[in-house]
Amino acid sequence: MGSNTKIRFKIVLYLLLVVFIVLVLRLYFLQVMSGELYAELASESIAREKTVSAPRGNIYDRNGKLLVKSVPVKAVVVEPYTVSKNEDVIKALSGCLDMSYEEIKEKVEKSNVSYMDRIILKQDIDTATMIYLKENSSKFPGVEVVDVYLREYNFGFLASHLLGYTGEIDEDRLKSEIYANDYEGGDQIGLTGLEETYESVMKGKKGKIIYEVDPLGKPVSILEETGPISGNDLYLTIDIDLQRVVEKILYESILEVRQKKIKDTDEYYKVPGGAVVVLSPKNGQILAMASYPTFNPELFVGGISLDNWDYLNDPENYYPLINRAVMSFPPGSSIKIVPAYAGLAEDIISERGRLNCAGVWLGLGKDFPKSCWSSHGSLDIRGAIKNSCDIYFYQVGYGLFTKNNNMEELLQKYLRIFGFGSLTGIDLPNEDEGLVPDKEWKKDYFKDQAGYSVWFPGDTVNMTIGQGDLLVTPLQMAQAFSILANRGIEYSPHLIKEIRDSEGNLFPDSSIQEYQDLKLNEYFIEIIEDGLVQVVSQGGTAASVFRDFPLDIIPVAGKTGTAEFYGRQDYAWFASYAPVGNPEYVIVAMLEEAGSGGSNVAPIIEEIYRYLFNID
Repeated sequence: MGSNTKIRFKIVLYLLLVVFIVLVLRLYFLQVMSGELYAELASESIAREKTVSAPRGNIYDRNGKLLVKSVPVKAVVVEPYTVSKNEDVIKALSGCLDMSYEEIKEKVEKSNVSYMDRIILKQDIDTATMIYLKENSSKFPGVEVVDVYLREYNFGFLASHLLGYTGEIDEDRLKSEIYANDYEGGDQIGLTGLEETYESVMKGKKGKIIYEVDPLGKPVSILEETGPISGNDLYLTIDIDLQRVVEKILYESILEVRQKKIKDTDEYYKVPGGAVVVLSPKNGQILAMASYPTFNPELFVGGISLDNWDYLNDPENYYPLINRAVMSFPPGSSIKIVPAYAGLAEDIISERGRLNCAGVWLGLGKDFPKSCWSSHGSLDIRGAIKNSCDIYFYQVGYGLFTKNNNMEELLQKYLRIFGFGSLTGIDLPNEDEGLVPDKEWKKDYFKDQAGYSVWFPGDTVNMTIGQGDLLVTPLQMAQAFSILANRGIEYSPHLIKEIRDSEGNLFPDSSIQEYQDLKLNEYFIEIIEDGLVQVVSQGGTAASVFRDFPLDIIPVAGKTGTAEFYGRQDYAWFASYAPVGNPEYVIVAMLEEAGSGGSNVAPIIEEIYRYLFNID
């Protein structure tokens, strides 16, 4: 053997020795140094955990009628990270779930895997599909069939704005603090209405299963199992039978007014929507709340289609998802109860004092004439309310402005006392607080237009008849009339009568009603009430509507309102309570672009009273 050959042989031998030593050291490290670590990891790898959905609580009306319940269905859930990388699985799912390849691909790829451990691909699958997926689970890594609970609505459209709807949780919500605990991809949550407000109460507690799997991921045995606990049940203040009647009357009235023409024109009233609120002044309970147009919450069960979603959000359909009962609108003369009280409380007017209405008022100067819809002559406060005399209230507003140079902004002060310009606190999401404009608001709103940023006497004068920039919700108006009916006691309007767990146990304090005494002058309220009673009596602005109503047996206090809205037809209101002396109901109705409150909205409330008091 030559010397070169020997040298090469030694080099190869040394290299093999080095490789052998490295392998021995690596083996020693894996088996001895890291043995415990890998043993722990190995044991963890064969124990899997999954959650078990809990049914949401049911929703009942005040009389125990079941409105909404949860029903179990089979659903296909996938792990986005696993499935998005497996073309064969996506193709196989497309075939058995009757979904396009592109639809599945888009859904799994748009999920943020750091927040979405799993997503629901399809709900309410049939039995054959469920069996196929379970029997062929090895061909579908990252795919699982689970039980989920969907909502079932026993009364269709009724009370949809109150009940709300549920849907699958999205990534943004999973990232938020509210849903930080006990939520995961695929969960059904409340998205609107009471379903959203009482999500934490109704969601239930998930169960848990820890099971052992073989190396292929197939379950072998259950190591630990905890069953789910149903969510708590809501018992509402609404009467679903009354709700049905109110929604029917509102709908039929809107159709009827749409057939009417504006006086002296060929233009029909548009009436795109409206709202009615019926509440108990004795405790603030909402007995019925209707908003039109409305929607069917069943459209959202299992996920709403794109076509239905586009329809519900198309401006030509007047936004059916919006609850107009908690939206703000110009109130017109229905607001006059507040300047009436403010005028009496601040000695701007007196019970017997009279002001004159000649049809035109020049109190702001000849360049700013203010007109009334009629020439009423000399009126006291009761007559001014009965006839809804604008010029009387212009003078009240001017007196409130000039007292102490409007330093206290007295009209705004009393509007806020009666609850306007702030949330009522009703247990619904997205309530509008309305707007009580004042000097600071106007200064800020017109900060780039100095000539408009000053608060003028005319601003206060306009607000006394519910014009200008004043905005209120039908619910706020109902609360204000409830304050009158209660002689200054204010209850917080609410929709929950009580909350019970799945075994029927009552939640402590769930039925306690909050109220406060506003310390109002009861005699002033009685004066205003006298005027409101005259509104529906002979000669009042709603007299023709109530001419056949038994007012001698069931006296009604009410106020009409017709509000101008720039660029639109007039908005129509009627607010009321009955029976006077021992009021059981406060009812407020509003129709958008419907003209006169006396002729087009008061009939809605008269018909509801007939139902409530069983009058044929």
